[in-house]
Amino acid sequence: MIHRGLVFWSIAAVATAIGLFTVKYKVQDLEEKIDRTNQKIVESQQATHILRVEWAHLNEAERIEKLAIKHLKLEPASIKQVVRLDSLKPPADSQPPRRDPPLPSPPRTGNDVPSSTLPGGGRVAAEAGSPSPASAPPPGRSTGPTTPPRPAMIQEPATAGPVGDGQSAAVSIDEILSRNEKDRR
Repeated sequence: MIHRGLVFWSIAAVATAIGLFTVKYKVQDLEEKIDRTNQKIVESQQATHILRVEWAHLNEAERIEKLAIKHLKLEPASIKQVVRLDSLKPPADSQPPRRDPPLPSPPRTGNDVPSSTLPGGGRVAAEAGSPSPASAPPPGRSTGPTTPPRPAMIQEPATAGPVGDGQSAAVSIDEILSRNEKDRR
């Protein structure tokens, strides 16, 4: 009985020694790896510092000015070169840019989404998730440049009269945004 216990504890001691030995060398390998990584970090920081110093040298105003004088052969602008924009006239043979007329509105169908009410009393029609055939552009028509859409008119309650008297004023989105910007200041 004592002999079995001695064998068991001997095997346990040898296994523990082997385990500690392997763990010790794994830790040493990891420490070496950390040291190499830290060394690479320091080298990268030094290289970055050197590059920043070089960049500062290359961007010195005096140096750039000397190079510009040497290689570009630029002269200072004279007052005769400055003109007003409205004094410039287009050449006689030039034509104004061509603009396509805006596309006509698609006809209303039963697939249109009902209009919803906006805060402030205005109404707007919502677009459906997928375009209906009526809202698709006609086939064969080019999708060239078009005129920009006009700002939407929103019906808001008038601020001059008493609340609820039924007065309303048509206000553009630009006016509402400019009012909001003034309020923020």
